[in-house]
Amino acid sequence: MKWMRRSVLLLLPMLLAACQNGQELRPTCELTAITQVESYLNNPKGFEGQFTQTWPDGGKSTGRIVYEPGKLRLNYEYPAPMIVVAKDKRMVAKDFSNQSVTHIGLSRNPLGLMLKTPVHLSKPILVTNIQHKNGFLQISLASSDNPSQGLLTLLFIDQKGLLILKQMQAVDVRQRRSIMDLENIQEGIQVPASYFAYPDGQG
Repeated sequence: MKWMRRSVLLLLPMLLAACQNGQELRPTCELTAITQVESYLNNPKGFEGQFTQTWPDGGKSTGRIVYEPGKLRLNYEYPAPMIVVAKDKRMVAKDFSNQSVTHIGLSRNPLGLMLKTPVHLSKPILVTNIQHKNGFLQISLASSDNPSQGLLTLLFIDQKGLLILKQMQAVDVRQRRSIMDLENIQEGIQVPASYFAYPDGQG
């Protein structure tokens, strides 16, 4: 048994290298990529950074993103101030330009796929595509119960196994595409639990 464990440990770097170089061993590469993404999204330290969002109509917004496992907050700064908090199967957005509040369920929203607690990229989540080459890892997710409800694609920079989220792309049930490009990502954030309170004051 010892020699078997030793052989596996010696083989692991070779398998990882094969994945990075886009060679064969696709099942092993996919399993490695899935494990990497799960670890990233379940990291209790979370991350924060800046984003530029391109809406389906081509309009753009900018702001700040904060993520912890199961929780997401978006502080939109341009073109109008807005706060969006997503957690617990629902998303609440407050537009401060007119004080309107919008409630959206996450069960049929692609964003809900990355806000499970913890994230397991297996049922009820379906991994529809994985691409891993040239220092990038891209993974597409859908609901295994109803894939047509939407698709979420996450693009990571892969620095020798260390992932940094670079882009989130969501396609909803109407095939409308929204792209969020991220930059200046910092991990190990510390924010109070109240930071993820819904902006309508209801939790």
